[in-house]
Amino acid sequence: MTTLKLTVSELEDLTIEGAITTEADVELSVVKDGRWVSEGKFESKTVIFTDGVRYYRGEVMREGSPFTDYTWGSEWDGGSADIEEVTQVERTILVWETVKGAA
Repeated sequence: MTTLKLTVSELEDLTIEGAITTEADVELSVVKDGRWVSEGKFESKTVIFTDGVRYYRGEVMREGSPFTDYTWGSEWDGGSADIEEVTQVERTILVWETVKGAA
């Protein structure tokens, strides 16, 4: 398993731009961009991206609101981003639905 290393700032750039080339000359592009999840004054979202061979997942954070400005996670955490290699798996789920016309 190959380990991909990104800084928090690089992961944020990837999330915003949709594609980047890292300082190590690795081209990355976003495959799936998650929704922002509100956690009070903080928001986070998961992004799935690829180097063309493998797929990875990372999470970006920001603080603020749409009425003010956002402070991105790299402004308080300039270190390495938590990146993990992932694979897409098909799953079948069962759900209960109301029977139409039932008395």
